Amino acid sequence: MKAPFPKSLVLVLLYGVLLISCNGSGGGSTVAGGGIDGTGIMSAGVISAFGSIVVNGREFDTSNAAIIINGREVGVGDDAVLENLDIGKVVTVAGRISRDGTRVTADRVAYRKNVAGPVESVSGIDPITNEREIVVLGQIVVVNFITRFKPDTFDFDSIAVNDVVEASGYLDDTGAVRVTFIEKIGDATSILDYEVTGFVENLDSDLKTFMINGLGVDYASVANNLPQGIPAEDLFVEVGGRIAAGGDLLATRIEIGDELDGEDGDNFEIMGYVNEMISDTDIIEFKVGNQVVHVDPDMAVFVDGTPGDIVPGVKLEAEGSLEGGILYADEIEFWKPDQIEAEGLVTNIVSATEFNIGIQRVQTDQYTVFDGGDRNDLALGVRIEVKGVPVDLNHSIIMADKVSFETD
Repeated sequence: MKAPFPKSLVLVLLYGVLLISCNGSGGGSTVAGGGIDGTGIMSAGVISAFGSIVVNGREFDTSNAAIIINGREVGVGDDAVLENLDIGKVVTVAGRISRDGTRVTADRVAYRKNVAGPVESVSGIDPITNEREIVVLGQIVVVNFITRFKPDTFDFDSIAVNDVVEASGYLDDTGAVRVTFIEKIGDATSILDYEVTGFVENLDSDLKTFMINGLGVDYASVANNLPQGIPAEDLFVEVGGRIAAGGDLLATRIEIGDELDGEDGDNFEIMGYVNEMISDTDIIEFKVGNQVVHVDPDMAVFVDGTPGDIVPGVKLEAEGSLEGGILYADEIEFWKPDQIEAEGLVTNIVSATEFNIGIQRVQTDQYTVFDGGDRNDLALGVRIEVKGVPVDLNHSIIMADKVSFETD
């Protein structure tokens, strides 16, 4: 269970999702490592609410924040947040915690889509996981009840072949995008320019081709205009272009996603899916995306799981300190794929089993676990964290798996 305002968080590149173009930040100063205004903080995750913006259960003041979309600054402040971002999108927030710990101020908020293109196929709903797979530009995109849809007329059951969609989420160990946000932006007759992000694979510099997770990319038309070293094997890129008759993407632009690193000794957190196990002996090492995480099972705190639960495909959040580019985690929290988080003050008590955190309605039942208190401790003004599953696509109610009372 996280304290409301940890000392410092620094996030490195999440596998294909959480990218910041440092050149596109409008020349803003680096905040990792702190400064005269307080301690630097970086947090990455799903936008759960506005006001100014809530990410990973923390509210950031965005009144003066630069908003960066796909590496380009599009505006500053709360209006730019509302115009360019949506609940459900995965973003990276960089800012500062005031010295007295009462204010968290965002200096920039960065968002980069995973894929934008036409739906090629739609599967049936898995009766066990309640998930549906669609294919967009050769990328497997998984939607379920934690996915936020836009516009209101677009939903879980209305996704159709040739819809052009934009998707944001986390990549799992299979390379599929488990989306937390998806928007229908048109159809394949009206929108012909598409985008995909991912790692360069099977690069052929003679033929001017490579692959991104199964999608062929032909970059011959832009090869002479690219900076030296782009593309390169295993380089993370965003590619824009049009679909050729054979199904490959004819690139009209290729951009590198810059990585923002933390300094040794900084604390940071990373949430995502374990995609590779490096060691599972006395010291556990694994990757979340391309970030190596090092865990001493005898020293770390494990929340809602055990060291043995760290396996490829599991969703978790790791917190600790950065040393030489490796995250030495002192806390690992496990998440189910369909769980979401709500955190804040109790604002309304509806009944013995129902209450509000802000405007978010929460229900409990006999299976809800209470940590740090019990049902009788729920009262107006108490700060809690809820981990649960939305009961509908609008997330109007969260059915709580766990209610944790914040004591720090």
